[in-house]
Amino acid sequence: MGQHTLLICRSQTEAVGVYHHLKRMGIHSEVTQPPRRLRTESCGWAVRVHAGQSGEALRQLRLAGISPCRVLEETGGGI
Repeated sequence: MGQHTLLICRSQTEAVGVYHHLKRMGIHSEVTQPPRRLRTESCGWAVRVHAGQSGEALRQLRLAGISPCRVLEETGGGI
């Protein structure tokens, strides 16, 4: 497994919205739940993006006025 970036979202609805926005921009991603130790009540869902596309993904989201709760780097061994 390669390196990925987790864009932590405030809700499942927000994560799905981020996923669809990135898909329209040609950026592959997937909705997932972050590791339990990193979750809070307000941040239980995430969008996983390949690390090589994370900069562009964040730029596109910023242009759309979307700001993830947190951004975490994920490697093959976990976060």
